[in-house]
Amino acid sequence: MRRVQRLLSAGLLLVGCASTPAYLPADCPLYQDIGTVRANPAFATDRHVELAASFRVCPPDEGLAEIRRKHIELKHEMLALLSAQTVADLEDPLRVEKLQKALLRMANEKVMRKGKVTQVLVTAFELR
Repeated sequence: MRRVQRLLSAGLLLVGCASTPAYLPADCPLYQDIGTVRANPAFATDRHVELAASFRVCPPDEGLAEIRRKHIELKHEMLALLSAQTVADLEDPLRVEKLQKALLRMANEKVMRKGKVTQVLVTAFELR
């Protein structure tokens, strides 16, 4: 008991009940209305990449409303991200996995404020 009192007085022991979320992350909806984004890779004006993706957003209602409201910003940021990729980046065998991570990070850092993208699913990818 004394140890707990010492930790409390030093501000090192936090006690409390964490509330459980009102939803399960697996139940968060997918936003699929972004369409296909087409861009020229960096330094390759004669080539283009096409990408379509779906974004799982949480919390279900607020996150989906936010991403719908900001779909133009999301598409703009996707275009910027794809335009920054080189042809070598886009020919990498792990390109889809890397793009998924980059899209997830971009959506949460540059677009979403109240909601959060928890998963990105690349539904189409083509480099021509």
